[in-house]
Amino acid sequence: MIRFEEGKFATLEVSGEPIHVHYYELGETSRESVIFVQTGGAATCAYMCWYLNLEPFAEARYRVLAPDAAGFGLTKRGSAGGEKGGVNPTKFLLAFMNQAGIERAHFVGNSAGSMTITRLAMEYPEKVKSLILTGGEPRIETEESRTIAKTLGQTQRMNFVREMLSRPQVGFEDMRKATADFFYDPDHPRIDEVAQMRLRIISRPGVLETEREHAFKQVERGRSNVESSDLAKIQAPVYLIHGRDERFFYSKEVAPILLDCALKACQGIPNCSCTVLSHC
Repeated sequence: MIRFEEGKFATLEVSGEPIHVHYYELGETSRESVIFVQTGGAATCAYMCWYLNLEPFAEARYRVLAPDAAGFGLTKRGSAGGEKGGVNPTKFLLAFMNQAGIERAHFVGNSAGSMTITRLAMEYPEKVKSLILTGGEPRIETEESRTIAKTLGQTQRMNFVREMLSRPQVGFEDMRKATADFFYDPDHPRIDEVAQMRLRIISRPGVLETEREHAFKQVERGRSNVESSDLAKIQAPVYLIHGRDERFFYSKEVAPILLDCALKACQGIPNCSCTVLSHC
């Protein structure tokens, strides 16, 4: 079984800046490639997002790659100490594909990763064979979503995360509580595994300070929505996977609005299927 520490390293150039990328790779280079693109958020990395998916896709005879995004995991900016801001995620992904010798690939994304590969498919359709998009992204903007956009970072869960990151050190119990909110079942056996991974990441030098800064900036940001006319540019087949029940992220009033925005994306993408999962 692939382990947390078993990634590879390469140096990319993104808009003239060196990026030292850390990534996981399985399978033969002659196979069709699947690239997994991670979520954003505090103390995340590619392995944390995809550790249950990498080997099954490799066993299905794909070449599987999963890079840590710029400023996450062990990927570092060559001239900026690993900060997250300023690196265009689409250009980062194009540079990573070029380094790996990949002309076209299948992509699987979660949340911010879904938005990255959605933009890639809109701007560089020749690079994309198919997309699997999870984590409720992308979303079509509506009148209702514009009304609630500026309040989405002001939740009880995010208030706890900002409080946790304000402490001199993050302990396991707090990280477990923050991680459990991503699961519908608060006693799911994988929660401890994921919390331990996140704790290892945030314990690295300088990571806590960077995560604290970005958590507080999140209050000021709205949701990253897209126009239906842009989604119509996507030529590849797309599969959306959405969770219906956002018990800890959004209120009962807000969650249906966001799910509706996500379902409208299915109507805007020419070749698109969608599954909505309960208790998820």
